[in-house]
Amino acid sequence: MKKHLKWVVPAVVVAVVLVIMFGGSMWSGGASTDESQNGPVGILGGRSGTCEIGDISVLLTEVGVIQPETMVQVKSKVSGKIRSLNVKEGDTVLKGQRLAKVEPDMAQARSFATLKSGYGRARVSMDRARQDYERDLELHEAGHISDQELQLSKDDYDIAKIEYHSALEQMKLAEEDGVTMDLEVEASELLEILSPASGSVILVEIEEGEIVTSGAVSYTSGSTLMTIADLSKMQIRAGINEVDIGKVRFGQDVSIDVDAYPNVTFSGIITHIAPAARDQQGVKIFDVEIDIIDSDERLRPGMTANIEIQGDHREGVLTVPVEAVFKKAGRYVAYVFDGSEEEPVEREITVGISNISSTEIIDGLTEGETVTLYDPELEDTDMSEDEERRARMARRGRNG
Repeated sequence: MKKHLKWVVPAVVVAVVLVIMFGGSMWSGGASTDESQNGPVGILGGRSGTCEIGDISVLLTEVGVIQPETMVQVKSKVSGKIRSLNVKEGDTVLKGQRLAKVEPDMAQARSFATLKSGYGRARVSMDRARQDYERDLELHEAGHISDQELQLSKDDYDIAKIEYHSALEQMKLAEEDGVTMDLEVEASELLEILSPASGSVILVEIEEGEIVTSGAVSYTSGSTLMTIADLSKMQIRAGINEVDIGKVRFGQDVSIDVDAYPNVTFSGIITHIAPAARDQQGVKIFDVEIDIIDSDERLRPGMTANIEIQGDHREGVLTVPVEAVFKKAGRYVAYVFDGSEEEPVEREITVGISNISSTEIIDGLTEGETVTLYDPELEDTDMSEDEERRARMARRGRNG
């Protein structure tokens, strides 16, 4: 019995090996049959695509920040202490309304005192010169003074008028900045901060008693007291990658939603595209402004907005998967199985619009043709998919 088992076991092993070999041949033959019927699709295992007639739309999605179309930062014209604060965040103000009162520091107070005294002296000097000229004019008509003496008196009056009007202009400029130039008011109680525009106070950055610095030197200098904005006109500022800027144009419709209201969609329109790019961590970005057409009180400054820019749309055109298109030496090519060879053949093509999944083919391919979704020139290398992709991008950069 044991002798029989000794020969049976090897025989079973041999039989199993034969079954596997013939089975593999049958399976291989089945694959070949499928290949003959379906072309190279079976071999590529999903790494090929077909030229098909269909529709294609370009939809660009980005993220931006909601902000008022008009926003003004309020700064003090003088340095000093905040004596009183008359508004709070959320208040609605009118142009020229008092927002706060500043007690100027010692240097500023001296300057205002000098300005006021200069105006007072100029006014007195002009009045005196006018009286002297009127008197000399009467004396000249009576023949008591010469023409030369009358001319000197007139010159003194003209100079006094020039000095007075100069001092008066300086006073008016100071008053336009909120400085009360009343000669009877102490220099320590001069400055009122007036609203430069009508709108809502969206941010207050000071407290009563706080010391602020003057913003009269330049826009970037001085303490920002508060920010006033017109919340009836809201817009979105978004950055568009240079790769996608060709899909964006002035007047384009935009669909907008915010996370706070997931079931609400707002409408917008592109009103400005920056003429030059800015660098953002090595990426070239174009700033785009989008006016929100149907804005309401739900949209607040600083909210994050998800935007969809509807680009070009084509119906009934020839398309291929976007992975099937390659750019080489300034031209677009695809690799096509035309039946003449086992390997795909490079063919120059003319492309139209593209989105994240498909590319429009204008010329070079026909409906039903099979194209590769990989670059055959890199297929025989030992590089990983990531390495192949980086190499392909580098080569595109060299070839333009």
